[in-house]
Amino acid sequence: MREHILEVAKKLFIKNGYNATTTGDIVEYSGSSKGNLYYHFKTKENLFLEIINIEIEKWFAEWLERGEKCQSNREKFFLINEISVKRDDYYQLQTAINEFYSREHESNIEEKMNEFEKRYVDIYYEIFSTGNRENEWDIEDVESASQIAAATINGIITFTNNINKKKRMELMERFSQLFLKGVE
Repeated sequence: MREHILEVAKKLFIKNGYNATTTGDIVEYSGSSKGNLYYHFKTKENLFLEIINIEIEKWFAEWLERGEKCQSNREKFFLINEISVKRDDYYQLQTAINEFYSREHESNIEEKMNEFEKRYVDIYYEIFSTGNRENEWDIEDVESASQIAAATINGIITFTNNINKKKRMELMERFSQLFLKGVE
């Protein structure tokens, strides 16, 4: 039932957004009960965080599988950006994610959201640090560069929600080229 609730809730969040999707809607369309919903997920926020977590885990698994095959850090940088921009499930959830992130949350929810962001920034940090050690580039402030790269890709994801994947990929490719040209 937990997986069914997640699947139904994800479809509702995609269709209606975070704010317009109620726990009543989720209960009704999943054929569950409020008690069952709250047994599996303490709050609507926790349910939505689990949906985001599932998408992040899919993204991370793809990154681990494909990233180890890269021959250079430059290639890894392009790949992480490509994987981020190509994730259609994440794009479908983008309106709900934007609504969710714009709300105030309890500290435990904020902590989880910060963990998601840190995990993503840490991958850029590793790529840039390794690229420095292997003399592919010379990035003076790896921490800032990592945050800038993650924020820019997130911006491309956020602000290209209504354009096709080909155009998103072109923007990602252009950003990646400009960014690396600036640090090399």
